[in-house]
Amino acid sequence: MAIKGKSKGRSARSVTRGPKPVYQPVKKRLVAKREFWLVILGILGTAVVVGLIVGFMAERNASSQDDLEARMRTTMSEYKGDVEAILSQIGQAQPPSGFSAFADFTKAVTDLQSAKPGDQVDPGSLQQTASDTIDKAKGAQKAFEDIDQEKLIQNKGFSTDLVLYIIESKESFVRAMELYQKAADALRLAAAAEGQQRAELATLAGGITRVANETLAHAYDQYVQAQSEAGVFAPPAPVPGLPTPTGAS
Repeated sequence: MAIKGKSKGRSARSVTRGPKPVYQPVKKRLVAKREFWLVILGILGTAVVVGLIVGFMAERNASSQDDLEARMRTTMSEYKGDVEAILSQIGQAQPPSGFSAFADFTKAVTDLQSAKPGDQVDPGSLQQTASDTIDKAKGAQKAFEDIDQEKLIQNKGFSTDLVLYIIESKESFVRAMELYQKAADALRLAAAAEGQQRAELATLAGGITRVANETLAHAYDQYVQAQSEAGVFAPPAPVPGLPTPTGAS
């Protein structure tokens, strides 16, 4: 009897192992990242630099503006000193921003124009008034011409308005003085004439005087504008009880 050998049993089926667990790092919050703070620091650093530059430029601009304003005040103080010294010899300020020149002369011309045939006229007084006006106007004209406006405004960095105000005021002052001399010449001739010729010369003197007063008013306005532009204008205080002269501009 054959002996059955032990039969080889079936091998057990192998089991496939599952994937090994992989470590998944926990994501850092944005604020915890080093790169985030490096960017922030870079932005802050740039902002600080920009702020410093802007501050420096603002300080430099402010300093430049202060220097400019100081130059403007210095220039206008010099110009004002010259102008006021001249104007004090020919008239007086009319607050707040006007000026009256040669008031006695203007009154003499007006009186002669309004005189009727037969009215008494003092030729000697008229001629004296005319001569005094010519002398004063001629002296004032020379003084205005001697003001060195190039020295006042050249290479100072002033605004166009300020430069034009100074130039225009000086030129108009000079022109006004020339006109007062012509008007005084006409008055002197009228004083020596009679009848219709006197009346015509008086009208001529009156017309020139009116233009002279208007020219002076323009000159003084430009002069005041220059002071305002430079920040130094201060209206003269009215003198209590002082009457306003005839022909005030």
